[in-house]
Amino acid sequence: MQSGYVESLKIQRKKGQPFESVPFIELLEGKGIKEDCHALGGDRQIALISSNSKQWISKQESEGLCFHKFQENIVTKGIDYTLLREGDILVTDHAAIEIGPYAKRCFPECILRQTYHPCELTLGTSFGKVKKSGKIQAGAPIWQSDQKA
Repeated sequence: MQSGYVESLKIQRKKGQPFESVPFIELLEGKGIKEDCHALGGDRQIALISSNSKQWISKQESEGLCFHKFQENIVTKGIDYTLLREGDILVTDHAAIEIGPYAKRCFPECILRQTYHPCELTLGTSFGKVKKSGKIQAGAPIWQSDQKA
């Protein structure tokens, strides 16, 4: 099983406002992140990205279509999202996130796709839902549980 740590955290308190970096988030089972405007339930309660993918995006000469549209809530170091499957569980000391059926998809009109460049947004991200309520702090360990949802 994989393990790593939480590198950074963000929330969006109101639609139309920028995402805000925070030292911790509180997850609400079945809803999402407390005080985040997207805490409405569903399969995409939380957006996760690997720090490697985040760094890759910042180094690109051509911006992909989704670079400005995708906003993560949790950046992790040490978790390989290509190895996660629907129903896998990521846990911290106080909370758990179930990996959902949705991944970041690529759009035909994206310049990266048109020039046949693989995009890290489709490989290094995942959406999840809160399986167990609790707080997550930046710097906290995070690992893949050996149990499935």
